[in-house]
Amino acid sequence: MTGQLWYFSSPNAHDALVKPQALPASEPPRARRHEWTLKFGRREVCVARREVLVDGALRPLQPRPFDVLVYLIENRERVVSTDELLDSIWKDEIVQPGSLAAAIMRVRKALLDNEPGTGSIIRTHQRFGYRFVAALDTPEPGAGSAAS
Repeated sequence: MTGQLWYFSSPNAHDALVKPQALPASEPPRARRHEWTLKFGRREVCVARREVLVDGALRPLQPRPFDVLVYLIENRERVVSTDELLDSIWKDEIVQPGSLAAAIMRVRKALLDNEPGTGSIIRTHQRFGYRFVAALDTPEPGAGSAAS
């Protein structure tokens, strides 16, 4: 059932009532959005498998840094503020801004982005945030072409 989100009205599975709720028109269905495999240069990010590959070799990346990378890719048309990243990735957890800096450092290390601050993949905008600046080789997710 595309375009609807199903949820339980109760935390107890035996008395749960499943109700449909329409998704916003601009939001692609979550299952489809997470089937992305994005390629840029010699790098590849497979969202469904939560993998980062460089030259075909798997590069380790922890869950939160991976989420930061995907969020930056999804919002690559603009600079994403540090506050927005902290609110979106860590949600209601109390974290220090250093947690985000450490996550960005891990992303850069996994992607072999050797130019911190003026990197060819993630650019730092001092005292504001970050932006994913690499050109994608794969079509925009949800742009009408089938995901590989």
